Amino acid sequence: MQNFITVLKAEHIKKKGTGIYVMGIILGAIAPFINLLVSLTNYSIPQSGGIPVNFYVNTIEDSLEAFTIFFFPLFIIIMVSRITQLDHKYGGWQLMETQPIKKFNIYFSKFSVVLIANFIAILSMILAGYFSGLLLGAIKGIPEHATAPFDLVHILSIILRLFIAGLAITAFQYLLSVIVPSFIWSILIGFAILITYLFLQAFEVTIPDWYPMEILNKVSLYNKGSDLGYLLTYSEIVSFIMSLLLLYLGFEWYKYKTLRSAFLGKGTRTASAAAAVVVLGGLCWYVLTPNINEPYGKTVISGKIESHKTFSNVYLLDNFIYDTIAVIPIKNNKFNYAVKEDIPLDRYMFSFDGQRAQIVLGNKDSLFIDVKIYKASNDLKITGTRAPENTQNKENNATWSYAAYKLQQNNDLEDADSFITMLVDEWKDAMSQTNRFKTVDNYIPREDYLNYRRKLLTIQYLNYWNTFLKKRAVMYPDKKTVVTPEITAMIETVPLNDAGMLSNEEYFTYVRNKMISENKSDLDENTKTLIAIAKLSPGMFKDKMLYWQLEKSIKEASSTEERNKLTSDYIAGFNNKRYTLIINNKKRILESLTKGNPAPVFTTVDMNNNPVTLNDLKGKYIAIDTWATWCAPCKLQSPYFEKTAIKYKDQNIQFIAISVDENFGNWLVSAKEKSKSVLQLHASDIDKFYTDYNVEGIPKFILIDPKGNMVNSHMPYADQPAFEETIRTALNLPEEK
Repeated sequence: MQNFITVLKAEHIKKKGTGIYVMGIILGAIAPFINLLVSLTNYSIPQSGGIPVNFYVNTIEDSLEAFTIFFFPLFIIIMVSRITQLDHKYGGWQLMETQPIKKFNIYFSKFSVVLIANFIAILSMILAGYFSGLLLGAIKGIPEHATAPFDLVHILSIILRLFIAGLAITAFQYLLSVIVPSFIWSILIGFAILITYLFLQAFEVTIPDWYPMEILNKVSLYNKGSDLGYLLTYSEIVSFIMSLLLLYLGFEWYKYKTLRSAFLGKGTRTASAAAAVVVLGGLCWYVLTPNINEPYGKTVISGKIESHKTFSNVYLLDNFIYDTIAVIPIKNNKFNYAVKEDIPLDRYMFSFDGQRAQIVLGNKDSLFIDVKIYKASNDLKITGTRAPENTQNKENNATWSYAAYKLQQNNDLEDADSFITMLVDEWKDAMSQTNRFKTVDNYIPREDYLNYRRKLLTIQYLNYWNTFLKKRAVMYPDKKTVVTPEITAMIETVPLNDAGMLSNEEYFTYVRNKMISENKSDLDENTKTLIAIAKLSPGMFKDKMLYWQLEKSIKEASSTEERNKLTSDYIAGFNNKRYTLIINNKKRILESLTKGNPAPVFTTVDMNNNPVTLNDLKGKYIAIDTWATWCAPCKLQSPYFEKTAIKYKDQNIQFIAISVDENFGNWLVSAKEKSKSVLQLHASDIDKFYTDYNVEGIPKFILIDPKGNMVNSHMPYADQPAFEETIRTALNLPEEK
């Protein structure tokens, strides 16, 4: 140990003037200060109502991605090459070896300097991130729901995880730099590894878990660490094991100078190297092997709720018509419930405090749901037998489809072979992606859920295929479309009578297209579908198909007479009378929104929290923009709505914007920035407003007359000429020239 300390001191003497530690401080601080500059430009203080977070930890975590993906590996590559080059350039390796010092001490004392430099860079990033938070809070302010103590435990966890995650790339670069005497080549090879990773990530290519840069990046992707409470994640453990293997191989290579002497010389050396590779490589393989949760003995939903208020029940709802499957009692903000009903694997709604979240659940699953609710914000963390499935479902984002774009643009309709090739390739790529998901703890979804997702993906692409066939038949009726074996294989994987999958609208659309594909009569698609459904055998599948189609048909009906005829002709086809009640209720709501009927009375508050109802606004026409701060299309339409409001401010019409934001504070900030020509209101009972006005998506524009009667419950978007034409017609204004 004394010799090791002596050599370590010598290494620090040699590195003087190189600026290695200073470079670590600078490169460590760059990401937080870039984040600070961006935040000072774009950051606005979130209002109260959010889930409590540590403000300073958040500013540090916001810098992690840039640090782990670029600045930290860049520093390691340059720093390691620079430190080893000192001895390559001046013969330091040979000089040290002439001293009575073990080669082990020489090799690992220099590596210790590298680790110290790594720690300095990490510490610099943490301190710079904390300082950035202080500046940001002082200049912009800290949200009311944010806490501001120094979270030492979480900060130490980030430091430890970053340090260990960086070991693999550090050990590899050190091996490379010691063996390759050229400073340029070691730098170039390190840069190539880094740039390759950046390119693979930019093009969304799947990167192996053991890739050193990917290990580092996972610290930023999963900044909260293990979902199961472990100190380290599997990625960091792999980094540690890989670093041991790389350090062993690097030291042996350095010790015996050549690859042949180190590993192919004496039999004991070869055996030792082989043993190291087998043991440490086997450990890596073992840790990287994904885990799968086994089913539980019964179906259980348990959990806890962290909130500013107490609750009596949470609800498990069907994802189709939101029927209540289970009422789960809460005691001391905790719940534990054994579900006795049959729960086929599907997405269900978990409802609490008037809010809903989607969960994946099936028979013999045990879920623990950690719920955080503060005012209008909520968050769910799900562990248990379906943790990977719920994480994947939560993170699942619709990907852009080139096939869908081609169909939208009516391209390649004449070239069936080209479209089929593109469609099949896209489908295969999407299917392969389903097998690549892992949680932070290296758990993957079970095969039944993967099959479920594969069916949904296949249905999506088969719907593209059916759309292509329809469009091609219209444009090129004389051209025959040959169904390839790949398309046939896709079709064969999807059953046409799976009632469980009818909670997904894509599946309904697919089955509907199949049911009416042979009907060439001169009828609209809705009528054809209803006729086909009426011929099905009674049961759950028919009930769900009929519900989908009848709801769609009565919504698109142009008159009360048409709605009455639809319900009288088909509503008796339901085996489950619950669907009858729901359809009748939907019909009643749509009837209430028919032109000339009294508009449902809504209750809102203005920016001063004063109540405003529909009755307070009577005497003028009322044009309503239903919107929310989180709605991107709403933000696009809002300027057009305001422009129209300014144009007609002297007419007998009041333009109002009714927000359906759960977070009142977020709405208030945005509302204050809006045009004064639009009265800004917030819905007091969002669910009731949604139901009464049949709001299925926003933005939604509504027109009511001075007596409080409906004029148009589903106006065109504000950026369309028909929007203003509807208003001018109602106001009895002449056509503009």
